[in-house]
Amino acid sequence: MKRLRKKMLGGTNLVLSLFMLSACGSEVATTGSSVDTSALQEKIVGLEKKLVEQSAKSVEQEQKIAALETELNELSTNVIAAGGAGSQTPAASGNNGSAGKGDGVLITFAQYEKLEVGMSVEDVIEILGGEGEALSEAENMVVYNYKGTAGNGANAVIAFQSGKLLTKAQSGLN
Repeated sequence: MKRLRKKMLGGTNLVLSLFMLSACGSEVATTGSSVDTSALQEKIVGLEKKLVEQSAKSVEQEQKIAALETELNELSTNVIAAGGAGSQTPAASGNNGSAGKGDGVLITFAQYEKLEVGMSVEDVIEILGGEGEALSEAENMVVYNYKGTAGNGANAVIAFQSGKLLTKAQSGLN
């Protein structure tokens, strides 16, 4: 019972305190007393200065980006001009094969197993009996597809870079 009375008295005190605070707040608002806002105005001025600084940085960054884009375009033009009209200069020399439609050669798993990374294009063609179909060709890289003898969609994918076997993969070869 004593606990309940203490809680009720505590709650009553809280309500009375809130009532007093609200009365004081309404009295300030109704009497027209001025509130010192100079600290808030200083913060606003500081934020406006930061905004101006950020805008200046943004303009500088846009100018740097434009300069870099111009430089990139000039370098691209120079590379194309050095390599001839519309051609690209390979980064490294090497025979990657003809990069054509292939000669229809079918390969076996035994032939595939003989291939080793680092072999020349000529050595690979000799082992496989011809060139496969070129899937992709880049500056100094060509990826070939060889069909398997099983006829069930089996194939091998072989990539050359700078005239050397870079990687190989197969699926379903017999």
